[in-house]
Amino acid sequence: MTEWSEFWDEELETMPGDKLEKLEGEKLREMIAWAYERTALYRRKFDQAGIRPADIRTREDLSKLPLTTYLEDFCHTPIPDKLAVPLEEVKIVSSTSGTVSGFTQPVLMTAGGWDEYVDLEARGRWTLGVRPDDVVQILSGFVCCERGHEQLGAMTLQAHSGRRNLDQQIKLGEVMGVTVLEHLPSMVLRYFERAKEMGIDIRKSQLRLVSGVGEGWAETYKKGIEAEYGIPFRTFYGSMEALGAGECEYGGGMHILGGGSLYEVIDIETQEVLPPGEEGELVVTPFHNRATPLIRYRTGDIASIGPHETCPCGRTHPKMSMVRGRVSQIIRMAGKKILPMDVEEVVAGIPEAGDEYQIIIDAPGELASLKLRLEPKPGVKESTLISRGEEAFNRELGVRCEIEVVPPGAIERALFKAQRVIKTFS
Repeated sequence: MTEWSEFWDEELETMPGDKLEKLEGEKLREMIAWAYERTALYRRKFDQAGIRPADIRTREDLSKLPLTTYLEDFCHTPIPDKLAVPLEEVKIVSSTSGTVSGFTQPVLMTAGGWDEYVDLEARGRWTLGVRPDDVVQILSGFVCCERGHEQLGAMTLQAHSGRRNLDQQIKLGEVMGVTVLEHLPSMVLRYFERAKEMGIDIRKSQLRLVSGVGEGWAETYKKGIEAEYGIPFRTFYGSMEALGAGECEYGGGMHILGGGSLYEVIDIETQEVLPPGEEGELVVTPFHNRATPLIRYRTGDIASIGPHETCPCGRTHPKMSMVRGRVSQIIRMAGKKILPMDVEEVVAGIPEAGDEYQIIIDAPGELASLKLRLEPKPGVKESTLISRGEEAFNRELGVRCEIEVVPPGAIERALFKAQRVIKTFS
């Protein structure tokens, strides 16, 4: 069996904190000057703030710069105003998910920027534990994920293999001896459940690792997968706008891919930068994208970032927590702020509840109670699920809960990202 290095780029991944900060400071100054000199968007934003690129010397100076918003700056700015290279130099066009705007927004990259992006994808997968002798089945639908695994040298089942038919994909996974499954977390359980229905025992397969991408997932579900199937579940975080972070075998969060992007956490209300360990909105300045640069881009994701500490795996880059939800998904009730991940953790801990659920928001502003749709597990009475569920939410979150029990299968299964928050008002 081949002995592989623990690192994709050992010098970078084990770099002391002060040296990493110096490297990122150099990249930051270069990117800020590039964005100001070459885009109308950032020239306008910096001028309005009374800031010049020369004013930004260190990471601490970054907070002087205005934030970049998704809707106003990213979506509503015409492409020529945010494009920093001639259009003919753009070779890759991807897009955002459209979760916030309702329409996917183009993300433009040069060939060189795409190469850097793919290298970060590979580094993140190496952090998770993927190696060149793995056989990887990637069902997330993201081409960038495929390219990352290809870059590190793994055998990959192409996205169209199985013609996007779950039964065929499961059979192909068995025939090809897949060792790593990469999928949206909410889809992993369905993959395993369907394999069981088809008479395929995942525990006896060659599958050794699950890589979750594209959305958060309750730790309770992850631990359940690991306990039932004996397979570790690790998480990779990123977006088309910027990468990212990956979870190593020691857990405790995800290692930020230092040198590729600079992350901050800000207070959602005041927009002040928060110290290590405090939870807020992630803000990122990626270094790879020179086509449409982003400076202090508000991701909308809620997480925290820890201090520079050496992990038992040997990596020195800070870890960020798992993403607990999006700013737009915050539920306010009884003077509390509740996120879908808080709800999911409680649902995952209710033995009588199935894996699918929906949070129903039927009015603006602060809610009097938390309204949920739940599916029962086979043989569970509706009254039992309601009483156990209401008790669990009162105990774990201290909130009043109204549960609507629907038949198993009644909640529509997502084909891409699971839609957990349903707004019924306009």
